[in-house]
Amino acid sequence: MMEQKSFLSKLWEGSLRDWLLHFVADLVKTLCILASLYIFWEAIALLRFRGYPDGLCKKLEYTDFAFMWAALCVTSGNFVLKLVVGTWRKKS
Repeated sequence: MMEQKSFLSKLWEGSLRDWLLHFVADLVKTLCILASLYIFWEAIALLRFRGYPDGLCKKLEYTDFAFMWAALCVTSGNFVLKLVVGTWRKKS
């Protein structure tokens, strides 16, 4: 006798599991990037509190801003590229 699988188990074995794994991986990467940028920002605030020269703190803030934009662009590009590759593979 053939055992019938539920709708959710069929969905999990199919595309939902792959999608969820990719989503969790992207979420972890994004959270790690945001956490590192936040730690860098807090380090700048600590240096400013400890009396680090204001001009050098400004340079660090500009560096943090550039890293933030670069991280945003790379993370977004990675996400879009994954979507395009996934769609391309489904068509083929």
